[in-house]
Amino acid sequence: MPAPYPLIEIPPGDFSNQFDYPAISMAAAHNIFIQGVNAMAAHALHVTDEKVQPFMLFCLSVLEVVHHHHRVEETYYFDALEKKLGEGYLTESKDEHGTFVPQIEATESWLEDVRDGKTIYDGSGFLAQINSWADDMIHHLNHEVERLDREKIKECFTVNELKAIESEFMKVALKDANFYTSLPILLVCGNPATPWFPPFPLPLRWAIRYWFSRRHREAWEFGLLDLDGIVKPLPSPPT
Repeated sequence: MPAPYPLIEIPPGDFSNQFDYPAISMAAAHNIFIQGVNAMAAHALHVTDEKVQPFMLFCLSVLEVVHHHHRVEETYYFDALEKKLGEGYLTESKDEHGTFVPQIEATESWLEDVRDGKTIYDGSGFLAQINSWADDMIHHLNHEVERLDREKIKECFTVNELKAIESEFMKVALKDANFYTSLPILLVCGNPATPWFPPFPLPLRWAIRYWFSRRHREAWEFGLLDLDGIVKPLPSPPT
């Protein structure tokens, strides 16, 4: 299916309810990735020569956010949940990473070659690369949310246990995040329907908008939102 790719429907429930939070927050995070892919696809055929380098940084930053999310899942989050959900409960989700991550890595290598002057940018070829792995990625993103069923979570965890997991998740996620690339992506590829995600404290949001985003400001122009969360007009993606 060619871009634009549909966002994941946010599961029913209340974001502030600890048993609803895992599925809702996972869907919100996954929608950032889809927003990023849609922004890449929307601009792919419209990038002028002088904008190729900032566009490469934007695209590489989107893919790094996807990789970072997977690292946190595989090194902390899945294990933390499986202590109560049962060993192997999320193995299928982990295995699904292998159905599209190698293809993303190939695209990443191509983007790096363009950035480094080894390859000439080709918008049609880039769009074809995106469409070669996006369906598998989005299937996985939807399936992973389904595994975090509210009733299953409530059956296995206490509120305090979930709060502890989410608190540690945030620490692990921020520990090796690139504040100058990954964090601006989370804002400019956000979903207007979930303005509360990511659940950053207000001082950190201000710091991203007014400090960390400054180093590569031209790259963030390719986001679907501006740094204040306002939807921007973008080129129509090819059909």
